[in-house]
Amino acid sequence: MDESVFWLGPLGALRALPSPSLGGAPEMVPVRTGGLHRSITGRPTLDRLGIRRTWGLTWPYLDEDTHRWLSLLYAGLLGGPVWLLDPTAGNRLPVQVATAGSVEHGPEGFATAGTLTWQATPVTPPDHPAPAGSGALTWTTAATGGGLLLARSAVPILPGEPVTFAASVATTVPVTLTAFVLNAADVVITTMSTTPATPDSSGARMRLTVPATDGAASVRPGLLVGQAGTVTTSAWSLTSGPEPVVWSAGGGAAMVLIESMPWKYPVPGSFATTLTLLEV
Repeated sequence: MDESVFWLGPLGALRALPSPSLGGAPEMVPVRTGGLHRSITGRPTLDRLGIRRTWGLTWPYLDEDTHRWLSLLYAGLLGGPVWLLDPTAGNRLPVQVATAGSVEHGPEGFATAGTLTWQATPVTPPDHPAPAGSGALTWTTAATGGGLLLARSAVPILPGEPVTFAASVATTVPVTLTAFVLNAADVVITTMSTTPATPDSSGARMRLTVPATDGAASVRPGLLVGQAGTVTTSAWSLTSGPEPVVWSAGGGAAMVLIESMPWKYPVPGSFATTLTLLEV
């Protein structure tokens, strides 16, 4: 994935957007929901209920084909939901999943039949830097046949794109990284897995490369154990390419709404607009 290209569109039909104007660089504003209160002594208190991002992409001269496609997307005629891939944030997992529950201080964003407990201290394997911003989830499954710990939602990938899932894992039982590959209709078309491995209590950075797959539109990553046991995990990532990159706190893929898209006509056959996108 080109590090300067934004992709936009419905699952399975993402389209590369033209490079925005050099005079009007892409803008992303994190919008914090909450309130600032002051006590009678003037001491401030901040209630942070959540953060959603707003993007602004400006083009002074846009071709007719892109103008037509954006207009259809804005009108809801190309289906949805609409996804944005932001090339400045390489890790496509939601921040809650990438940081192992640190946004909510809990297991929201994950699915398992076992039990999940959040802790502030991450798994930091030897020779790896501590993942700033990530906590850890301790996953316990009592079933003799083991179980699955999955990201609750799949994230988009591009046609013909290999991706790499990586996670820090500490456990004394064999564990497997796995990824369900889905098509645009959210139907699983294949499953990829690593060979089971047993990291020690200090942990290891494990990775799984998912090769380009015909018809693939999204990937849902997770962990698999084949017996009862306890696993502690941190710093999940899903990135473009066959090699893992330095971990980041996620947010590279976002479901968005088109808030506004006013048009100007600078010259015949050319169009100018600023596209404003709101994270859902």
